[in-house]
Order: sequence, then C-alpha cells, then structure tokens
Amino acid sequence: MALPKLNDMPKFSVTIPSLNEEIRIRPFVVKEEKVLLIAMESNDPKQIAMAIIDTIVSCTEGKIDPNKLTSYDVEYIFMQIRCKSVGETTDIRLKCKECESENDVTVNINEIKINTEVPDKRIQLTDKITIEMKLPTYLEIAGNDKIVSNSTTTMDQIFGIICQSIDCVMTEEERFSFKEIKHEEQVEFIESMSREQFDKVRVYMESQPMLRHKIEFECQSCSKHNEYTLEGLQDFF
Repeated sequence: MALPKLNDMPKFSVTIPSLNEEIRIRPFVVKEEKVLLIAMESNDPKQIAMAIIDTIVSCTEGKIDPNKLTSYDVEYIFMQIRCKSVGETTDIRLKCKECESENDVTVNINEIKINTEVPDKRIQLTDKITIEMKLPTYLEIAGNDKIVSNSTTTMDQIFGIICQSIDCVMTEEERFSFKEIKHEEQVEFIESMSREQFDKVRVYMESQPMLRHKIEFECQSCSKHNEYTLEGLQDFF
C-alpha cells in the first residue's frame, strides 16, 4: 500500500519578464530545498546556477523551456518561488558605511521590482564599425567556464560576459557572427577598443534588466543613515 500524498501544492501565476508569458509556479519542497542548500554550501558558482535552474524547472512542472530564459528571468522567477516557499521577507546582513558594524536588515520580497526596459542593442564604435548586442540566456552564462569558474578572475568574467553578449560585428560590407569567432580573437577585438568605445559597451551591460532594490536603514551601533542598492540574486540571500 502506497503512502498518502502529503501536500496538494497550490499554484501561483507569474509572468516571465522577457517573454511576457504567464506561467504557473508552486513552492519548492524539502527535496528541492536540500539540493539548493548543498549547492550553496559548495560555493561552486556553476553548481549553484544549475541548482537554481533545476528548481525553476521542477516548480513549473517542466512547462518552461530553460533555454529561453535570460538571467533576469531566472532571478525574478526564482525570487517568486522562494517567496511562496519560505516567506515574503528575507534577512540579510549589511555593513554600516560609517562604522562598518554589521546590521540585520529585513527585505520584503514583494517590494522588489525588475526593470524590463532593454537598452538599444546597436552600438556604434566607429564610422564604419557597429556591434549588435544580445541578452544571453541564463544557461549560456551558467555553462561558460570562463564566467562561472571559481578560478576565473573578475576581469576574465567581465570579458566572458561581454563576449557572450556581442551578437555580431558589422562593417559597411560584412556581418560577422561573434559566436563563430575564436575566443582569443573575441578577446583581442575587445582589448583593441578605446576607452570611449569600451565605455559604450559597459553602459549597455549596466543597463540590462536585473533585480534592483533600494533599502535604507539606521545603523544599530552609530545611528548613521545608510542607503544600499541591492542587485541580483546574490545580494538578497
């Protein structure tokens, strides 16, 4: 005789930001939470990234194609699943900017917004050369060892994400698909940019949609008023 089913999980509607499609999610169960905790304890960025995407697929009962999700889709959907599973608030520790004492701050997940406005994907580098950018999918980023490996330097991560975000390079006569170019040549192309040209790319990258939330608190030690802007999943947990 089979054991009874413990829970009839409620379903909640969530809209995928980049696709503007509505899906149904459920809270995660202990089995899925265990996988997440093991991944977090590993401090392995790739293992954490895959645990998050696996949780999303499970909690949407396989009715979502993970290959279509951008990083901000994953951040938003996972945050909503976490909200329905654990609670509408999360506690984080932040240092006072004045005395550097750590403060416990409670963040209301329901108040966290995501700006879905996508920046202009075409960047004019010279009179004759334009690059066209794209929003890489979450799995493209998670599967790139040049970005998520523990041994990768911060500069390598930045270059890796930029390489993943350039769709093509266009001249007056030709269009070059960036993914078909060897990585060494991709890096060489980026390194040959002037400061002004690289700043245009940097502005595009910083303007991409992501979870952002401004919080304010009074330091418990020195009463200094602090303001922080949290960005991305890593800042909320």
